[in-house]
Amino acid sequence: MHRLHSLSLAYLTVRGCPPLEQVRVAAKAGYDATSLRLVAPTGVALPHPIVGEGALIREIRSACADLGIAVFDGELLTLLPDTDVEEWLRVLDTAAELGMPMMQITSDDANLERAAGKLARVADAAAERGITLALELTRWRAMSTVAQAQILAEASGRDNVGVLIDALHVSRAGGSPADVAALDRDRVLYLQLCDAPAEAPGDDAGCIAEAREGRLMPGEGELWLGELMAVLPPDITISVETPHAGDDALDFLTRAEKGMAATRRFLRSLATEDRISGVPGS
Repeated sequence: MHRLHSLSLAYLTVRGCPPLEQVRVAAKAGYDATSLRLVAPTGVALPHPIVGEGALIREIRSACADLGIAVFDGELLTLLPDTDVEEWLRVLDTAAELGMPMMQITSDDANLERAAGKLARVADAAAERGITLALELTRWRAMSTVAQAQILAEASGRDNVGVLIDALHVSRAGGSPADVAALDRDRVLYLQLCDAPAEAPGDDAGCIAEAREGRLMPGEGELWLGELMAVLPPDITISVETPHAGDDALDFLTRAEKGMAATRRFLRSLATEDRISGVPGS
């Protein structure tokens, strides 16, 4: 843990890493937790299935216990007009077996009433397993803004639904720290941290490519990360999500360590700025 923040290794930072190895890499690089991909985004292959793999699940649990690391969140359920919620129960069972407190979910259904109804059913199943659903907004899906994520969360009528704040996605959807500050505080679940140039790619395809393999390390770009941190809960969990195609030649551990080092530098820089400005309690 770095000061108040628990740090988790996001799947994309070491994309392609087998899940058991990812747990070991996260521990060795000094993270408190890691995410695991249980379901791939629509149209993306899942190279290392976990759901239904009993022996692998037991190995992951054992490694987590031995190494003192948690599995913080799972990726990624996508609400579509034809989604059958029942098909996700095995995913939620696996998340519960791994002790995940969070499961990411996004929506690509423009019909709010239909999406909210399905989200409510998923949330009820998740609640039975001790899981909170974290809505991830992205510019290229129907739920693209912070405000839309909050509206969907509230429309579900469920307390175990909140919003995942991804600095890149908020920026590329035209959002700002002010939009995050306007959220109900109890809906803000955790932060996916990276940096990027101020100017967004020109189209959705460019934004997708940037999100998956073009993110910069915290403090190396031009996003308003300091302002964002100032409006978030002071003890928010940070998922370090820093995939970049330029790092593909690096081994998984080096990628994880690179993201951890940059995040620690960024958090230290914030603490230094607070001390200089005389912020109480810094």
